Amino acid sequence: MQMTHRIWMGASAVALVAAVAVAAVHIWSQMTGDSEITAMAPLDPSCDIQTGTCEALFPDGSRVSLSISPRPIQALKPLAIQVTTEGLDAQAVEVDFRGLGMNMGYNRPRLQKEAKGQYSGSGMLAICVMERMSWEATVLARTDDGVMAAPFRFDTLRQ
Repeated sequence: MQMTHRIWMGASAVALVAAVAVAAVHIWSQMTGDSEITAMAPLDPSCDIQTGTCEALFPDGSRVSLSISPRPIQALKPLAIQVTTEGLDAQAVEVDFRGLGMNMGYNRPRLQKEAKGQYSGSGMLAICVMERMSWEATVLARTDDGVMAAPFRFDTLRQ
């Protein structure tokens, strides 16, 4: 009986370690963006997402537009996110919010497909100790050919 108990405990420990390892790999791949970016649209510094919809154009002619409301965009306020794609077939669309100059943590809401080329969802920005915070919202469109990324920059002011 003693030997059977030890074998069972050893097998249970191995199974637990394997389950934790699989979960850790899954979480890591989600946090780091497991897919390699295959195309990056150039940043358009003249577009202000705080005042309206911004558009990014890829070298192949496809487009991604991003709209975030309400405006002005503020931290700790629910945000409505709209993405429209033209010329690419995205199976999934996410928006990765990254603080510029300060790590604000992982923040990548996945949007729901509403119609062909139209995606929507919600998100929220973390509060920052600085009065002005610069952000980059990168639309990540996952296609059969890989991930197409379109960056958009904006600033928030602490209220």
